[in-house]
Amino acid sequence: MVEAARELDPDKVTMQAVAQHLGVDRGSVHHHVSDVQTLRELVAHDAFTTELSPVVIPDGADWREACRLLAVSMYDAVIASEGFGVYIRLTSADIAVLEPVEQTLRIMLAAGFDEATAARALATLATLAGATAREHLLQQRAAGHPQFPEFQQALADAPTADLPLLRHLAESAPLIYDETQLGIAIDLLLDGLACRRKR
Repeated sequence: MVEAARELDPDKVTMQAVAQHLGVDRGSVHHHVSDVQTLRELVAHDAFTTELSPVVIPDGADWREACRLLAVSMYDAVIASEGFGVYIRLTSADIAVLEPVEQTLRIMLAAGFDEATAARALATLATLAGATAREHLLQQRAAGHPQFPEFQQALADAPTADLPLLRHLAESAPLIYDETQLGIAIDLLLDGLACRRKR
């Protein structure tokens, strides 16, 4: 059932669509999954864990390298789930998915971070990676990112003398949620962690 749903357009996945794709009645799908939101989350989880599982943090990696590898792997895993990435909810991840997180945590503790800081840093890293990937997926939709037209309209409605820097950026360098954006976010976090570690 999950495999069948992954073959469909994420925006058009419904219980009926999956049932038709499988050649069964809708009740058969409902027997395994209670609603379409749960189905989408199952598909997203399957794609995410399949992509993230092979990630290996090298034994000799320093804390910066480990954090970067972990964040990039999370970003790539969400992207690999394509349109289902916005539905990822890791609530019962298996050991293979959590092992890179465990190894990165181990490296951070060995580097001198206390447990609370390391844990919060990894949570922030996961949030950065996941959010950037989800924004990227929204941006790739046929209609584009839903907030960009609203932002453009807000600028258009404002007096022309207002917000000159934002107007310039919107016209010359629109924000693109990609690997470059992720890299900048990771750098900012790691630089902040390095300063905190020196205290």
